[in-house]
Amino acid sequence: MAAIVAGFLLFAFQAAPALASSNTNIGSFADPRTDLPSRPGQLVRSLYGPFTVPANGQIHNVPLTVQAPCTNCRITDMVPNLVFDGTGATANMDSGLLLHHFVLFNPGQQGLGCPISEPFFGAGNERTHAHLPTPYGYTNNSANWNMITHLVNTSGTARTVNVEVIYRWRPMNQTEDARPLWLDIDSICNGGNSEYTIPIGYSDTHVDWTVPVDGRIIGMNGHLHDIDIIDASPCPVHCSARGGAIALTGELVGGSASQYFGPLPPNNPPPADITGATLCRSEANHGTSFGAGNGTNGHLDTDSNCGIFTDLPAGKQAEAYPADGAFPIDGIPVKRNQVIKLHSEYQNDSGVPKTDVMGIMAAWIAQPDPYVRPKSGSPFRLSLVPAFAPCTASNRTHGPPLLGGSCKPPALLSSQLTIGTPDSNGPAAKSVGFVKVKVVVGNPATEADEADARVTVSMTDVRRNTAGLPDYSGQLQLETSIRVADRNNGPSETGVMQDTAFRVTVPCVPTGDTTVGSTCSVNTTADAVVGAGTIKEGKRSVWQLGQVKVNDGGSDGVASTLPNAPFAVQGVSVP
Repeated sequence: MAAIVAGFLLFAFQAAPALASSNTNIGSFADPRTDLPSRPGQLVRSLYGPFTVPANGQIHNVPLTVQAPCTNCRITDMVPNLVFDGTGATANMDSGLLLHHFVLFNPGQQGLGCPISEPFFGAGNERTHAHLPTPYGYTNNSANWNMITHLVNTSGTARTVNVEVIYRWRPMNQTEDARPLWLDIDSICNGGNSEYTIPIGYSDTHVDWTVPVDGRIIGMNGHLHDIDIIDASPCPVHCSARGGAIALTGELVGGSASQYFGPLPPNNPPPADITGATLCRSEANHGTSFGAGNGTNGHLDTDSNCGIFTDLPAGKQAEAYPADGAFPIDGIPVKRNQVIKLHSEYQNDSGVPKTDVMGIMAAWIAQPDPYVRPKSGSPFRLSLVPAFAPCTASNRTHGPPLLGGSCKPPALLSSQLTIGTPDSNGPAAKSVGFVKVKVVVGNPATEADEADARVTVSMTDVRRNTAGLPDYSGQLQLETSIRVADRNNGPSETGVMQDTAFRVTVPCVPTGDTTVGSTCSVNTTADAVVGAGTIKEGKRSVWQLGQVKVNDGGSDGVASTLPNAPFAVQGVSVP
């Protein structure tokens, strides 16, 4: 086996024998794990083969070249299977067939932290799906990929099968790039063959992997082996007395031990020596309802996933997507030179060491973030001051150091409203005005979109600019413009929206106090003003605001009728 893989590593940079492969565009797909997201893109059925696997024999890691399903594209979904040639029916342990593993490599780019052609997707008999969260996809510019596969036939009849993968792809300008990270106990990236030996009894085998880039991990899953198959006398139906795969755990060394993603509680306790954050615990599952429907005869059929699950349907397979395996909407941040320790656990009760097991975790990383944003930008608060007309024909000169023309006397832009000022119109100065915008954070654990922005406007001592300065009982209107950068452009891409007016009506109520004018206030939200979903949960919004002003209600006091004039603007007042 070592010689085969050594030859494959050389093949990764050279031409290899071509394998008959076909790509067929399809309009729909009956997803066996019910986890295929409903989103745009072209579905493609790719068949790699046919392979004729001899009776009681195997095809072991022959390097081949296959056609990619698209070029200059990004692949968002990958669903693997092993199917009979001609019929397309699933081939599995009920027919004596085992998809031991297959791996696809992209010769168009080198892997992250991996000096060979990039390994980007693979699966074993657990047939793990890959669904990258919107707006991410795997970038492919290669017409052909490299492939290895290991197929086993425990029946007494030769069988002809194909490796099948259902892909969904989208154009480059509608998606953002995510890269695969290949974590492997006996890493092919470091000259290994991905296979190693476990002793009798329990084992937790470690390997450290150094993170090569800054980014955010958006998904992880594992690949383990079913040890009662890799045996001189394999069990046609899973015999649990021989033990089996337990779990793979990606530990971020130095991270917070309280951080844990994976099934909770775990089906088996994690390794006792974990002291850092658990980026993902991918547990092996035998005999799930998914496996029963796909002919696994009780053998390993699901390795659980961790990641951003927001695109996945509510009916997705529970064992594959445990609730506590869900990442925050932006994923898990990692930094260059941090260390991820991979733990691979098996319970071997067969009585002999097993020489043909694997412990591989595939992670997806998005880097860098699609646009810059601050750590925090909430709450936003500004004070309101009277809006004065600009000085266009000066008749005075302002004193130093702010030398320049000035106009006497100051003139309000609003002819309708004013505030009390003792040295101007008599009443005491009691007006205080402000605008406040505060983010309402959504809850990724629910399907509802709770994200919003709460908008508060308040201004006191608002008076009619007429004899006696009576209380004002009409309306004001907050007016500004918003320049929105978020992930809600087109089919969930990042972008900056054109500047858009944002207006909020503010009612005014007389106080009944002769020493102070009306109080004008409103406490509302962006969703209430513009419409539900103005700020969408998980789309990461940055709002850049234009000048903030508060208009009067004109002569009729109604904000929606024109003309209206600026009454107050953002600013500061120096006593």
